[in-house]
Amino acid sequence: MIINQRTDIKWGEVGGTFMYGSKVTYYEDKHISLYNPLVTSGEILKTWFSNVNYQAARTQPSLPLLKRNHDYQLCMNFECQPTNGVYTKIAFFDRYGDVIEEKIEKMKVFDFTYPDDTYTYQVSLLSAGFESLDFYSFSIKEMNRV
Repeated sequence: MIINQRTDIKWGEVGGTFMYGSKVTYYEDKHISLYNPLVTSGEILKTWFSNVNYQAARTQPSLPLLKRNHDYQLCMNFECQPTNGVYTKIAFFDRYGDVIEEKIEKMKVFDFTYPDDTYTYQVSLLSAGFESLDFYSFSIKEMNRV
């Protein structure tokens, strides 16, 4: 199975969004505007999961299944004021929920390797002093091996 590209992973439910003092506008095309100049740096704005408990959450995982020891590229599609006001964090967990590896990037497009012992992973947006954010989607695509 080759995952060529997972396009258009949207924001999803507004319920998992950092809401304290935030003005959130949710549009019909499923892009979202978030305004809150008082969010502290390092605060998690939104997290997407590759594995969820359906009975508890009544929702499906929003991230694709990935293959171990393969290279992938994550591409974020958002506009942020000020520029570089939002970081992307990807965390990999073993079967017991312990963190194997974490990677925090300020670039919108970056490459990563899915670790060998990984059971699940999460992608999060972190505040880095942002005031407003227009989030459209992101994608994860497999890098071709030569």
